[in-house]
Amino acid sequence: MIVVDSNEAAESQKLVESLRKITEVAIRPLDAGDYLITGQSGQALIERKRVFDFLNSLKGRLWDQLSLLRTFEGEKILILEGYLGLYRKSKWNETSVLALIDRIVMEWGIPIIPTPDTRATLTYLAWKHKKLGEEKELKEYPLRVSGKEMSAEEQALYTLEGLCGHKTAKTLLTHFGTLGKVIEFFNNNPLTIIESRLKDVKVGGRRIPSTTIRKIYEVVRTEFKPEQEGKT
Repeated sequence: MIVVDSNEAAESQKLVESLRKITEVAIRPLDAGDYLITGQSGQALIERKRVFDFLNSLKGRLWDQLSLLRTFEGEKILILEGYLGLYRKSKWNETSVLALIDRIVMEWGIPIIPTPDTRATLTYLAWKHKKLGEEKELKEYPLRVSGKEMSAEEQALYTLEGLCGHKTAKTLLTHFGTLGKVIEFFNNNPLTIIESRLKDVKVGGRRIPSTTIRKIYEVVRTEFKPEQEGKT
């Protein structure tokens, strides 16, 4: 099985659909990494970075992400997708970039797999999944990879972004004030009213997609029916 972080899945829908043709895919919010590959012989947690994003995050959030990544007990991998020579067209000093890459590999113990494009990234994920071996039985997987402590505000955002992605979740929480009010709104109103009242709520200057609204509506109203253990 391959567990894909919910934000990554929203941004890479074609890649996720291609993965579904290979194995079972689950979409979950992960504290660290973008892809959690689980197999008979072990697990691998993979962070995927496009070169431009990698360069822009070298002085900031990348190190927080890698700090979480290396707390994982299985294999830890960083995919670097795209043309690395892009740093020559930016303000980055070549020696500094290569020294930071060396630090990630040698000091942090996180191997870097370079891929030229999305197709190659898919090829690597498929190969890694095959190498670890398909599990014979479907198991339940925790939503979190690490035991990161979060504030109440972070927990509310974390909970909602699993349904609609980080930016939309943040917008909805800002608009309604609390997670409870967001859920109450979707639970107590018909879909037509929900869509009408949210038409002026913008995410990055655009309306929230109707598919996203319908997904939240469906999940909030779906009755949970746990499977009985031992039932055949």
